[in-house]
Amino acid sequence: MDDELSVRAGEFRDILAIQAVARSAWAATYAEIIPDDVQRQLLGEWYSAPALERALRAEDSIVLVATSQQTVLGFAHFVRRSDESAELTRIYVLPAEHNRSIGSRLLEAGVTRLKTLGVGRLTVAVEQKNAVGRRFFQRKGFSEVSQRRIDLQGHALALVECHRPI
Repeated sequence: MDDELSVRAGEFRDILAIQAVARSAWAATYAEIIPDDVQRQLLGEWYSAPALERALRAEDSIVLVATSQQTVLGFAHFVRRSDESAELTRIYVLPAEHNRSIGSRLLEAGVTRLKTLGVGRLTVAVEQKNAVGRRFFQRKGFSEVSQRRIDLQGHALALVECHRPI
């Protein structure tokens, strides 16, 4: 692991960097899964400054960023859904920074925070065709428990829901 890498709570000053990571990661991750126009629409909605400000402010939300030399290389967003359960709603790392354990560090930092809150289970939904994401979560102790389809901007996504005890 990179000794210069640190994981900390996301801050308002990180919004532009989070947006940049999301755009880069989505282009690489979803190139063959989500059409470009749908990606642009969703990134515009989900990663707008107001949407990210709400995530950073929300009491039931944990936003973490991984940085090296003050540059944001990745981020994760955890949302507490109940006293016992939380969801990892997003975790992305710049494609050029893959295979440096950044995603692992973000995940474990979030799990550590959730554990202190007494949360016992973490859930994540990963796109069925996202083989890299599915392998990552399997290696991190998640079990695939169900599948569902959702419609996003007229595009059907097949999601696999995964659970992991904390």
